[in-house]
Amino acid sequence: MKTCKKIFIGLLGLIVLLLVIAFLLPSKYHVERNTFIMANKLTIYDLTSHFQKWDLWAPWTQKIDSTAKFELVGPDGEVGTKRIWDGKILRDGEMVLTQLIPGELVAYNLSFHKGDYKSKGKLTIEALGDSCKVSWIDDGDLGYNPISRYMGLFMGKMMNPDFDKGLSKLKTVAEQRKSWPKMKETTIPEQFVLVIVDSARIKDYKKVMGNAFGEIFKYIQTSGLKQNGSPFSICLKWDSVTKSSVMKIGVPVNKEGKNNGRIAAEKIPAQNAVMGYYFGPYDKIESAYNALAQYCKEGKNEITGGPWEIYISDPMIEKDSMKFETHILFPIK
Repeated sequence: MKTCKKIFIGLLGLIVLLLVIAFLLPSKYHVERNTFIMANKLTIYDLTSHFQKWDLWAPWTQKIDSTAKFELVGPDGEVGTKRIWDGKILRDGEMVLTQLIPGELVAYNLSFHKGDYKSKGKLTIEALGDSCKVSWIDDGDLGYNPISRYMGLFMGKMMNPDFDKGLSKLKTVAEQRKSWPKMKETTIPEQFVLVIVDSARIKDYKKVMGNAFGEIFKYIQTSGLKQNGSPFSICLKWDSVTKSSVMKIGVPVNKEGKNNGRIAAEKIPAQNAVMGYYFGPYDKIESAYNALAQYCKEGKNEITGGPWEIYISDPMIEKDSMKFETHILFPIK
């Protein structure tokens, strides 16, 4: 009996000692990891300020928990927007954007397990020469829970690997975007056009399109119409085996025209689009197409029609192909 009493007193003393130590431990924790990324700070900001784009680089996605369900509440990239998730591995959690400074700061509140564990996180972006220093920071208040206080001793060891992994992937994704053309979402207004539908293999594009534009411009001169924008082509069908496409080759005009031979007069309604601004030779344009396709995929933009090429530069005037300016347009919902 005395032995049991001694054991009980000893355990009680140990518990009291552990509690005393716990309350002497720091009530807050700070985790911070850094990396240097050779990319524009606005590119990095775009990837970090939109929760939908966290799937491209963050360590906590369906790749590690296929059961996880994610929900976006609010317009992506705005203060107050939430990212909510629940899964067998990731469990339940919520992030809320609390402060955004374009090109400099993305701050958020984070909570896990029905709000039992809370912290404040942020990503800071600092331009340094041709690179940016990106810091990922998490600060938490452990409160008076003795178990949480002890866990605070290991927060760095628990979070550092995930932060390092996320920053490394962010660096890869951001630096890949250096070769991307400038892009924006826009609305193309309603326009009257004259078009010719034709087909050609890649090696014959120049000849086929040159003939079509020649016919259209000749008709404009004799019809009383005026050109009202840059020449364009729309890909209606692409055959990856024969490397050929069916194209609608056209020129915007100031008012509705009339059909003339193989020239058709059309009115194209206003439409939403993602626009890319490409500079360079036409035979190197594929990389810009790939970038726009990836942009639409990331933004969950549904492409609703064939891609356009709008020819801002006239190759008959601008002889340097590296200065050719072409706008690539993907119609979207």
